[in-house]
Amino acid sequence: MSKWSAVDQEYGDDDAEAVDDLVSSKASSSTLDMDDGNDVEDFPSYYPQPKPQRTCLFYGATVLSFIIIYRTEICLGAALAFCVSIAIKDFSSTKGGPRRSKNAFKNAHVFHDYSNINSKYDLTLGSIDHWCLIGDDNNCQCEDPLVPMGKHSSRKWIAQHKENMKVATEAVMKLIDVSNTKEWNDFEGYVPGLDDGWIDGADDDWIYAKGARFGDDYSYLGEDDVFGNDFDPDADYAASYDTGAKTGDETGERKMESTGLDVVFIGDSITEQRQGTAHGEHVDDYVSIKEVFDKTFTKDKGGDFDGIAMGIAGDTSPNVLWRLLNGESPFGLEPKVWWVHVGINDLSVKGCSEEVTLLGILRVVEEIQNKSPDAKIVINSILPVRRNEEGLLEHMGKNHEDQALRKKELNMMDSSLSPKRMHADLWPSIVSINEELSKFASKHKGIKFFNADEVFVEEREDAKYLKVDLMDDAVHPNFSGHKKWNNAIKKRLHEIMNDDL
Repeated sequence: MSKWSAVDQEYGDDDAEAVDDLVSSKASSSTLDMDDGNDVEDFPSYYPQPKPQRTCLFYGATVLSFIIIYRTEICLGAALAFCVSIAIKDFSSTKGGPRRSKNAFKNAHVFHDYSNINSKYDLTLGSIDHWCLIGDDNNCQCEDPLVPMGKHSSRKWIAQHKENMKVATEAVMKLIDVSNTKEWNDFEGYVPGLDDGWIDGADDDWIYAKGARFGDDYSYLGEDDVFGNDFDPDADYAASYDTGAKTGDETGERKMESTGLDVVFIGDSITEQRQGTAHGEHVDDYVSIKEVFDKTFTKDKGGDFDGIAMGIAGDTSPNVLWRLLNGESPFGLEPKVWWVHVGINDLSVKGCSEEVTLLGILRVVEEIQNKSPDAKIVINSILPVRRNEEGLLEHMGKNHEDQALRKKELNMMDSSLSPKRMHADLWPSIVSINEELSKFASKHKGIKFFNADEVFVEEREDAKYLKVDLMDDAVHPNFSGHKKWNNAIKKRLHEIMNDDL
């Protein structure tokens, strides 16, 4: 039975004929002509086909039903997607993700505020964003900035540390107005005026060391005469010995000269240059640097102040901290000013981030302040590092904003840079650290910040430049640089001393 016959049975013949009258014979004929004869039994093609009504309500209901039915799977999928996104972010950070911004100065900014630190106990590692300069925590040799760290495996380092100890001890002995005092006579082996024996013992090589107070070549001539029969002590020490009991303090207490030691410089290789050495070894090019330092910071040679320098090449802040705790700040060494210059090796050798480098410097400062609360502490800015032949450090934008060097401008030959240092533009990092150090000093009485950029950096109309004529290499100043730097330091010391009057 065809579909059309079914219609006849359902509605009757009359109804079927009525339906036929609704369609013209012409339309029916044309429609039938289009049929290929295979669908004769099908429903007539001119009958309207039913279409489902799919509205927004329909689609919304479908989605809601899907969520209700598969809610567990959806929650697990969302959690998985979140974890994957976090993993991708962490992976990108190890590839320098946080350093991908075009503004290198913003990348180098230290966001945590350390300016209100009041003691070493306020310094913690919990707020460090990243340990390494490139933006991660693993691809560097950065040490814990709060823990003292010595280089006990390096014989040169140990030798220079001992030399610094002798320099510090000698400075203390020069300040003593020796007399018959019970305090110092308590030390076994002490001889008034000639007091080296009780420090290290008669069999120690203290008096033979290069740069020691008594010269380089004293030898034993007998067990009963440590310094030799022909030893002629310095006149100042002999006078102190002859007159100490008569003209000294009648109470028998230790007496220090009223002036005392003015300044102690402590730091890394740049400070060691002032001693005429590098890693404890004599350097011909540094002889003139030592001479100009001695003339500036030795009153007997015409200087305005008395000062000593204690540095070791390659030292980081934890290394300097260890030295302070192990002999380079002996009892009795109480200068009016401690001049701290450290940090560049933390950045360029160890690859520490700006924040870690800053923490290391502050830890050294807090240790000095804890030991010498009455002394002034001057934090010297980290000196700029040369990265191109012209000494270009940064561009000045139209709105006077800082713009880091372009890749093509880092054109110094690798052979002219130390293989131990990062061959990167460190200027944005140096600027960031110096800004934080300046902020810290401004909030603490007795702590000053000295910006050496006024000596080594020249600002032109379009950019800032390192004065290359003042540099011996990419990091270390030459004789002219040290001379101008010393003059600027001397001027600042006069201001500090006058403030105390």
